Amino acid sequence: MPEVSECQIRFDNNPCGVYFPGQSLAGYVELRVLETFKVKGVSLQIKGFAEVKWTENTGTGKSRRTVHYHGRQDYINTVTYLQGSPEGNPYDIAPGTHTYRFGCALPHNLPTSFEGQHGHIRYTVRVVLHRPWKVDPTYKVGFTVLRHVNLNESPMTLGMPCKLEIQKVFCCGPCASEPLYISAQTPITGYVPGQTIAVRIEASNKSKKRVNEFSTKLVKNVCYISQTPYSRVKLVPEIVAEVRCSGLAAGEQGTFDQFLAIPALPSTSAQCQVLTLGYEVEVEGKIPGPNINPRIRIPVTLGTIPLAAHAIPRISGEDGRLQAIPVPAVPEPTAPPVPYDEMKPNISQVLPADQLPPPSYEEAVGSTPANILEEGEENTGSNNFTPQYMVYRFNNESSASGGT
Repeated sequence: MPEVSECQIRFDNNPCGVYFPGQSLAGYVELRVLETFKVKGVSLQIKGFAEVKWTENTGTGKSRRTVHYHGRQDYINTVTYLQGSPEGNPYDIAPGTHTYRFGCALPHNLPTSFEGQHGHIRYTVRVVLHRPWKVDPTYKVGFTVLRHVNLNESPMTLGMPCKLEIQKVFCCGPCASEPLYISAQTPITGYVPGQTIAVRIEASNKSKKRVNEFSTKLVKNVCYISQTPYSRVKLVPEIVAEVRCSGLAAGEQGTFDQFLAIPALPSTSAQCQVLTLGYEVEVEGKIPGPNINPRIRIPVTLGTIPLAAHAIPRISGEDGRLQAIPVPAVPEPTAPPVPYDEMKPNISQVLPADQLPPPSYEEAVGSTPANILEEGEENTGSNNFTPQYMVYRFNNESSASGGT
């Protein structure tokens, strides 16, 4: 093992290591050497790829077997020698601090970073010390790529209210009960992390069953798509936010307004061939006993650039309708709207867009650091990484508020 006390990979003016497709990634490598040792070269690799893998058991008895599913899509893979070459003669690296600069233009087709249960979309910078006839020490860091999802590109779809209804009848035939009616409505269907989703639940319980409670959830749906041995989709839902309210007794009806605060999350993504992300608001009526709970699912889109014309959805007006209060157009991709749960019913104007704070970058809710080492790479230190995602914050009070 060479006497290297430390190898630091830093990004220029970007402590969070967050980039957008098409941007220039630049930084430097700082190699601190304690004793002279020989190398053939020092290489730097910038890599981006998506990979999914999982196993499933099929059959029974002697016919039981395990199927290994796998899919992969490569986006970027550049290797540059900061010093030396793979075919060159070995040379000595003297004690001291050695600094190397690097840069790369990121492709425009990169999807958003993601680390999941059965796969990931991952971007890394790796430095390798190529030693003759010895194990090559590897130093690696991850960086986040955020693909902009501009909600204003679909204002007629995402800026409109969405209302869905369901009718549930218990038992059947001559024993069938009167129905339970449930409807759920949101004022818009396009949001950014940091906003709050207002959900109105209207229910009329004409059955003889009690609804113990209503649960409102924001669900992230991750689709892992294999390529070998054949194409197969594995859907993994995850609840990322949830609020609950009281239910209805038999014969009752009521209206319930629920609010889901959107935490740090990756945006809706369908660009990758092996891993996609989607979101939905799920309203569930909890029925006691051996019954299937009625559920309503409203698809929503999470973006990085908020809707300019309908960015502050809330419940207002004399009739209590769900509305989307207009705000000034957002001039820059990083200018957030005013979180609507900070607005008061009698407020007459909003802050000018140029006075609104930029988004912060945070780890996704429920995330755990991922080991970014690949097979065959030597562990030379901490190799854990967690992507960072945009969250719009109006002030300290709003960043601390929201339901769970």
